[in-house]
Amino acid sequence: MTQKWNLQDIRPTEPRRKRDFSANHTLNTNPETATVRPSRPAAPEDLDVNTIVIKNGNTKKKLNVIVAVVGIVLFVGGIFGASYFFSKTTLTVYPEFTVPTVNAEFIAYPEQRDGRLSYEIMTLTEVGERQVAATGERHVEEQARGYLEIIKTTPGTERLIKNTRFRSPDGLIFRIQESVVVPGAVRDNTGTLVPGTIRAEVFSDGFGEEYNLPAGTRFDIPGFQENNLNELFRSIYAENRVAFTGGYKGLRFEIDGTELSTAQQALQVELRARLLAKINEEKPADFIAFPGAISITYKSLPTIQFGENLVTIREEATLQQPLFRKSDFASYLANETVPTYNDLPVEITNIHDLTFAYMDANLSARDLRNETALNFTILGRPQIVWQFDAEQLKTDLAGKPFTALAVVLPAHPGIRSAAVTRKPFYSRSFPDKPEEIIVETKIEESPAL
Repeated sequence: MTQKWNLQDIRPTEPRRKRDFSANHTLNTNPETATVRPSRPAAPEDLDVNTIVIKNGNTKKKLNVIVAVVGIVLFVGGIFGASYFFSKTTLTVYPEFTVPTVNAEFIAYPEQRDGRLSYEIMTLTEVGERQVAATGERHVEEQARGYLEIIKTTPGTERLIKNTRFRSPDGLIFRIQESVVVPGAVRDNTGTLVPGTIRAEVFSDGFGEEYNLPAGTRFDIPGFQENNLNELFRSIYAENRVAFTGGYKGLRFEIDGTELSTAQQALQVELRARLLAKINEEKPADFIAFPGAISITYKSLPTIQFGENLVTIREEATLQQPLFRKSDFASYLANETVPTYNDLPVEITNIHDLTFAYMDANLSARDLRNETALNFTILGRPQIVWQFDAEQLKTDLAGKPFTALAVVLPAHPGIRSAAVTRKPFYSRSFPDKPEEIIVETKIEESPAL
C-alpha cells in the first residue's frame, strides 16, 4: 500500500536558519519599497569569480629596505650629532716647578730698589676703654703725640736726626722721637715721579690741648730754612694722617697702680684679638702677609671722667703688617734659592707653609714705619711654579692639528709638557675658537714631550 505524506511531515535534514534583521540587515519600513539589504560586506562567494587580485612581493621588500636604510642613517647621524654636541678638547698643562729647601736670611726695604725686595706696611688701629675707680686728683701736664707722614718730592734719601723739629702753620713745634731716613722720589712704570714717604712718631714741644691738632695739618722743617737749605726746605714736608691726641694741662683723677695695670692688660688682650681678626679682611688679594711679621704697639690715651669716683681709661693698639707683593716675593725667592732660575714669572703655591721670623725679635713690638729695612729669615720648602699665559696658548693652538702641540709649546717656556684629551675620539684638531679649548694645570712630574 502506497503511503501518503502530508507536507508538514516533510522536514529538511538541517534546521532552517532564522534571519536576524536586527543585527545584519537594515529594514526599510516603507510598505511600498520594503526590501532587506545586507549591512555586512559581501562574502567571498558573492564576489565576481572573474576578478583576480595579484600582489607584488618585490615592492614590499624594497619598501622594507628603504625604511631600514633610513633608520640606520638616522641612528648613525644621531651618534655623530650627539658626539659633536658633547665634543670637548681638554689640554692638561704640566708647568715647570721646583721645591727648594730654604733656611736663609733676607732683607727688604720700604722703598723700591733695583734687584731688592720691597714691602708696604698695612696699619690697623683699635681703641678700647674700661671704667676704673679713682683714688684722688692731681695736676698733670702732658704732651700731644701722633704720627707724621714725612714726604720727599725729589730723588735721593735724606736722614733726619732724632728730635728734628716740625712746625705747624700756627707755629706749634713737634719733634720726631727717633731718627729716620726719608726715601727719595722714584719714577713708576709710566715715568711719573712718585714722592718717597715714611711715617715717624712725634711729640709736642709744649703741653696742653692746643697741640691736639686735627688730621691733615701740614708741617715744614724750620731747621732747613734757618740754615739756608732752601731746596730741602721746599722738597721735604710732613702731614698728620690722624689727629694728634694726648695734649693736656690741668687736674686729672688718680688711679691705683695695680687696678690700672690689670685693666690695661685686659684691654690690650682684647684689642690684639680684634686686630688679628681684621688682617685677612683688610689685606689686598695680591699681597702676602706673614703672621710672624706682625708688630703690635700700645699707647695709653687720656682718661675721661665717668661719674663721681670713676674714670674711663682708654688704650690704643696699632698693628703693623709688612706686605709683600706675591709676584715680586716669588721671583725674589726663586732668584735667591734656585740656581737655574731664568727670571720668568713664578708663583709660590704653598706660601702659608713658610715660616717668617725677624732677626731682631724686638721688632714685633716696635713701630715698623720708622725702620729703614727689615732683616728676617725664611724657613721651609716653597713650591715655586712657573707661570704661563693660558689665553695665548689657546690662541696659538686654535684650529691647528693636535700634532702642532709639540711645535707650539717651545714658545711657552714656563711649560714642561702637555697632553690632549679629546671628545669625540675621531677628532684630529683643536677647535677653531680658543674659548672652546679647556686648559687644566697639574703641578706634578710628567715626561717631557
